[in-house]
Amino acid sequence: MSAFVVVARMGSFSRAAVELCIAQSALSKRVRRLESRLGTALLERRARGVVLTEAGQVFLVRAQRLVDETADLERNLSNYVHTPSGEVRLAFPQRTCGLLAPPVIERCLKELPLVAVQVLEGTPAGVHGWLLRGEADLAMTYNPELGTDFLVRPFAVEPLFLIGPGPAAAGRAGFSMPEVCSFQDLATLPLILPKKPNIVRVIVDRLCVGHGVRPNVIYETDGTQTIRGMVERGMGVTVFTLNSTWSETPTGAPLAASPFSSPLMNWKLCFVRARASLNNVAVNRVQQIVEQEAELLFNSGLWKTTRIIEPQDASGAA
Repeated sequence: MSAFVVVARMGSFSRAAVELCIAQSALSKRVRRLESRLGTALLERRARGVVLTEAGQVFLVRAQRLVDETADLERNLSNYVHTPSGEVRLAFPQRTCGLLAPPVIERCLKELPLVAVQVLEGTPAGVHGWLLRGEADLAMTYNPELGTDFLVRPFAVEPLFLIGPGPAAAGRAGFSMPEVCSFQDLATLPLILPKKPNIVRVIVDRLCVGHGVRPNVIYETDGTQTIRGMVERGMGVTVFTLNSTWSETPTGAPLAASPFSSPLMNWKLCFVRARASLNNVAVNRVQQIVEQEAELLFNSGLWKTTRIIEPQDASGAA
């Protein structure tokens, strides 16, 4: 069948014989045996080559598909039987990298000695950029919007909170923290937020627009430490998750956190990889290690407000 496909594509037995590195007579016999089994002519032989008969045109469509599928199956099988090797580039957000990258690297060094793992650490926007430019093979990032060339599997969901100063600092600044924050509260509270395309800012803006609210943003900065310092001084409030970044402050000033009334105020941590790498056995093996270590990390209770998304819920959570 594959011989017929090559002859049909080349339009000539002689050119197809060169392509396949076999004698033209042997190639002609293969095609004639196929025609004999099918009971019909597939090619019309002419002085300057061959053309497909009507039956040949119909048969070629199915034959090409079967040849392609067989070649793909052979490539996949070859990948799985070979020892993983080569470079695999991992990209993690900063707040996850310090905890997840070390155990992943340790296991890769022990279990995959021929795989060189390179870790990239950055902001969610930076991780998105590495993926889009083909500079990362596998990543974990928040609420990715990357298009159909990538596979995205939601892994964990984490609620966002309104983070503000303690009661005394808030009182001196002339505002108070609500026990439960609504979208309407964001129209009056002094908000200190990062700029777009920071994922927190994108989430806040989208949900506020959906509820007909214009957030009262008094200052924009992408510096996490700057935002935290301004919140400590009572200059305003921000939106973030409850984690080590906000649990302690350099000055010892107390901070307050209020949950949102809407469950939509959250972000999702996702595994992301390019579809083009699906047959790469090294990337596949490293992904298994990353997923296993990530699950161990989250099950340790380090982030108490984070919930792992079960596989049966992943499609609805994406």
